[in-house]
Amino acid sequence: MLRPLVDERTGVTAATPGGGAPNFATPRSAVEGRARTPEDDIRVTVGPQGELRNLEIEPRAYRKLGPAALAEEILELSEKARKDAAEKIAEAMRVTLGRDFDVDAHLRGEPQPARESRLPAPGQPLGEWLDRLRGERR
Repeated sequence: MLRPLVDERTGVTAATPGGGAPNFATPRSAVEGRARTPEDDIRVTVGPQGELRNLEIEPRAYRKLGPAALAEEILELSEKARKDAAEKIAEAMRVTLGRDFDVDAHLRGEPQPARESRLPAPGQPLGEWLDRLRGERR
């Protein structure tokens, strides 16, 4: 049975079997980035890869801006909306993949940084190892 999860910070919904970690592949297409002018006369919505999904232009924007200025404003808003979508995806990845995965390195195309092993060192007493693990959770 799948249980829906909604991350309140990102608005990303994921279905999880038995309530475990979300399957991030499912909700990615639902992510949208949004941007608008301070006057709220031009609004842009893009998908997770920056593709334009919606463009709303109020008549007052046509009166205020000439064609070149309007086109530039739309391009700037599209870029802001793309960044908004990218940040929502990155945040959903952080929530889904947890603290042991460097999302920013992944998004830059870099390998994951080396991490200290969480396994007990050879000959390490069990109590000492458990104390170390408990300290990492705090």
